[in-house]
Amino acid sequence: NVIILDTNVYSSHIKLHFGIYEDVPFTLPDVVKRKKIEKFVYAHGPTRVEIIPSGATIKNVNLKKLKNLAYNLAKSKYHYIIIDCAPGFGKDVVTAIKAVDELIVVTTPQIPDVEDALKIIELVGMMKKKVDGIVVNRVKREKYELKIEQLKQTFDIPIIATVPESKKVPESIAAGVPLIIYAKYDRAAIEIKKLAAKIAGEVYRPAGPWQRFKDFLVGERFEFKQGPEEFLRQVVE
Repeated sequence: NVIILDTNVYSSHIKLHFGIYEDVPFTLPDVVKRKKIEKFVYAHGPTRVEIIPSGATIKNVNLKKLKNLAYNLAKSKYHYIIIDCAPGFGKDVVTAIKAVDELIVVTTPQIPDVEDALKIIELVGMMKKKVDGIVVNRVKREKYELKIEQLKQTFDIPIIATVPESKKVPESIAAGVPLIIYAKYDRAAIEIKKLAAKIAGEVYRPAGPWQRFKDFLVGERFEFKQGPEEFLRQVVE
């Protein structure tokens, strides 16, 4: 059982990855005020992942009770509580870091993002915590990118996943279906599943040729839920 808490109040996008385009009645700032949260959780059917989205505004947001919320969730049915944190070094980031038991830093192999990642690692150290691993995302293997070996020397922290750039990611967002379902054999999806297995302490076992053939024959076919124009119309309204 997995639940995601979206603490990125400045640019909350988690719900878009799960096909939630409409406004949800309750968001994280509402939930942290309550002891019983079951009816305030959005359950995503295909993945069985549960989500508490962030608010659409940063007004009156108080995440000081986030640690208590995470603690109570850990005592309930959830095996994993994922706290999605905003980039940067604001108070909300510090609050999220205080609430977690394990911390993973996500970066791209581009120099500005690596510099920001180093600053976050330094901040975590000042808070007497440690980063458990680095995920290098959107790897294109271009000349202007830092090489993985260079990143290993720079961070001195295990790189636990290297996720390649994939055009299937924006397609999956437009379809409102997470990548590992939308394009389960895409290279980026496979790396994400390997990362999930590593975090869970399991061995990743790729599908064999027969399973892939069956998925090709009877697999789901997804259509985009709405075009960009329809999405923009909803946002404006």
